[in-house]
Amino acid sequence: MSSHLILIRHPRTQPDPALPASRWRLAPEGEAQVRALVAAPFWRGVTTVYTSREYKAAVVGEAISAAHGIPHRAVPDLREARRDVWLGPDAFLAAQRAFFARPDAPPVPEWESGAAAQARFVRAMDGILASHPADESLAVVSHASVLTLYLAHLRGQPPDIDDWNAIGFAAVMLVERETRRPVSSFVLAPYTGLESPRP
Repeated sequence: MSSHLILIRHPRTQPDPALPASRWRLAPEGEAQVRALVAAPFWRGVTTVYTSREYKAAVVGEAISAAHGIPHRAVPDLREARRDVWLGPDAFLAAQRAFFARPDAPPVPEWESGAAAQARFVRAMDGILASHPADESLAVVSHASVLTLYLAHLRGQPPDIDDWNAIGFAAVMLVERETRRPVSSFVLAPYTGLESPRP
C-alpha cells in the first residue's frame, strides 16, 4: 500500500474571549476526541506526527507519542491563520468568508491574509515531506483555516468556505503522498473507512 499524509484538525476547544485563540484549551468534548484519535485505526506505519505549537494541536501529538511511541515534532509555521482581534460570531463568519473569497487582502487589519497563511503553510508542508523518504506515512495536526487553504493548494483550486465548514473538530483526511491527492474526505470518529496507511 502506498504511503499517506494524514491531515488532522485539532479537537474542540473552549473559547475564551480573554485569550487569543492560539492559547485556548480543550473543551471536555475535545478531551474525548483526543482519546478517540489515540484509538484510531491508522497509526500503524506512521513514522512521525507533526503539529503546530498551539496547545490544542500539540496535545494530540503528545498523546499519540505517549500511546504509540511515534515521535512528535512541533513546527511553528503549521499554526492557524493569525487573528489578533476577537470578533463576535456574526462578524467572525463575515470575516472568514472574506478571508477565503479575497485571500490577497486581510479581511480585518489584525488578521493574516489567506494568501500569506497559505504560502506559509505550504512551505512548511513541503519542507516536512521533503525531509522524509517517500515510503513513510506522516501525520499533521493543525487547524481548520490553514487545512482548508492547503486542500485548495492540493486541488489547484481557490479556497472555499464550504470546505472549511466541512472540517469538524478532530476530523481526519488521508492524502496519498506520491500524488498528493486526497483519497478521503475529512472523517470524524470512529474514522470508519480510514485504513492503516501501511500493512
